[in-house]
Amino acid sequence: MKKFAITGNPVTHSKSPVLFKAAYGSMYDMTYELMPAESAKIAVDLFSANGLNGMNVTAPFKTDILPYIDKYSDEVGIIGAVNTVIKSDDGLLTAYNTDYQGVLGAFDDFGVQLAGKKCLLLGIGGAGMAAAYALCKAGTDLTIANRTVSKAEEFASKLGAKAVDLSAIGDKVPGYDVIVNTLYPTIDCIDKTFLHTEQVVMDASYVGSPLLEKAAQQSCLCIDGRYWILYQAIPAFRLFTGIEPDVDAIRKAIL
Repeated sequence: MKKFAITGNPVTHSKSPVLFKAAYGSMYDMTYELMPAESAKIAVDLFSANGLNGMNVTAPFKTDILPYIDKYSDEVGIIGAVNTVIKSDDGLLTAYNTDYQGVLGAFDDFGVQLAGKKCLLLGIGGAGMAAAYALCKAGTDLTIANRTVSKAEEFASKLGAKAVDLSAIGDKVPGYDVIVNTLYPTIDCIDKTFLHTEQVVMDASYVGSPLLEKAAQQSCLCIDGRYWILYQAIPAFRLFTGIEPDVDAIRKAIL
């Protein structure tokens, strides 16, 4: 039997077990469980103790887990955050990041062409770094806004993007074609009057946010976090199993 899990703190809200079971049903001898942990190190210890073959990683461990990983993929080296860990045939732990694919897949699902678009990214935590990587990979003109502007500047310099203080975006918001929000759902930093119908607004949250509510009121094209989760899960589950998941079943489970 192959065993998989998702770890984080907290992790009880995660939809990953439901999605995994939808992806493979009862066709294969595999399990997928929630695995809460107090720290990234404890999560890695539990990985070994529970005999896991792979695990997904969510906040706040996406960056903290890197020191405990044996090797990682190219995109992890740039993004600096992890959402998928696999025990390789040699017994070593290999880390990947499929979150950036979730961003690109979600925009593609809605027919949004990103190349050449002026984009504003809110937040540069683990999810934000993956989104920044995706947006630059897609050829956007990206600005990263963050409370700690030095952190945004450091990451922006890796990608050839720009950085601004989150408190300074104000009336500059109308000039962006695409806005991607990775801040906590409770953070409200954009006035509704700065949003307009020609904008696309994507939010990492799948439980709603003040920004998405305002964007809907202003008739923006709104993409919520369920689509991000959907399109990051598909490549993650492929990495786990080497088997093509049931994409239609995953879509139905999350949407």
